[in-house]
Amino acid sequence: MMPTLVNEAAPVPPPAYHRAHARLGPALYIDALTLVNTLHLLTLCHLAVRLAHHRCPPPLPKGPGGAPRTYREESLLLIALLRTLWRLSYADMRDWLRSWPALALACGLPLDTDGHPRIPSSSQQCKRSKLGGATLPEALFVLSVLTAIRSRLIGARDLIIDSVPILAWHRADPDAAFGHAPAQHPCPLLRGYRVHTLICRGSGLPLFFLLSPANAHDAPFAKPLLAWAVLLYRIRPRVIRLDAAYWGLRLIAWIHGVLGAVAVIPWNPKRQKNRSCLPPTWTKEELGKRSGIERFFGRVFLFFHLQRPPLSGWSTIARQVALTYTATIIVALAAHQAGRPDLIRSPKRVLAHTWEGF
Repeated sequence: MMPTLVNEAAPVPPPAYHRAHARLGPALYIDALTLVNTLHLLTLCHLAVRLAHHRCPPPLPKGPGGAPRTYREESLLLIALLRTLWRLSYADMRDWLRSWPALALACGLPLDTDGHPRIPSSSQQCKRSKLGGATLPEALFVLSVLTAIRSRLIGARDLIIDSVPILAWHRADPDAAFGHAPAQHPCPLLRGYRVHTLICRGSGLPLFFLLSPANAHDAPFAKPLLAWAVLLYRIRPRVIRLDAAYWGLRLIAWIHGVLGAVAVIPWNPKRQKNRSCLPPTWTKEELGKRSGIERFFGRVFLFFHLQRPPLSGWSTIARQVALTYTATIIVALAAHQAGRPDLIRSPKRVLAHTWEGF
């Protein structure tokens, strides 16, 4: 019998590729216009603007004279969210909207005299984002988390608290400070900020965050994180996992007595000499479940380039953190609505960063 001739120059993937493709399934690759229309992001941004103005009223309008504002706050907020999702610069976002009028109209941009959408320039986007501060992205983040909780994407029963440093871009950043680096970092001190994050262990998504200079200790931020999350989202956590930096009898008593949850915190001998007050769930197996927040930091900070963003100032860093955390919720909502719960933590496979198939 003669052997079958095949094209020897054709590429053949290894067996591991077929196994991984069968295990992961096909990607979604949702484009920006579909994402905006499916999740009604413009309406969500409009509600975020109303919530932010109710919490912090905007400044009084200027007197007579000068050009009126052309772009609405919700449109610029949605453009900033899309820029974060697709990791674009101000100039790239401007050129993308110019080449895609349908996306510009979906963002609520006004029309000019010729009937074409007016696109904000790079300087206009940057200027309006600085004027708006971090209040608008923070309100958008809170509303996104509420949407995820109502759609049962986030259960908020098992919570994890931890912090991670954000390096300062400029040495002259007035709000940055020197703080201790993580144990695996080669430098003992890092100049920048520290973001304290509360995530849901079941979904791996953030619930709330607080920003501080890098020299601030972690322990005082645990109670405000939990209190704000319970107040905003009306959640009832059952287990709260923290590392040894948060260990304290007052915090443990507050978690057990007020929240009705179980605190899983390893005993810190530097802060308490009495070993009889150890939490009842301080076991190796329970502490190992806290690694979900380390995977969250590694996934989000690397993909969205949040380790050292090219920004300066407290308000600008807080705005970028809020937009980045909102982007993770939006990706999870898109995957959840598409019936792919396996992709809620995979922005590379949910968003259309590759355009060969379009």
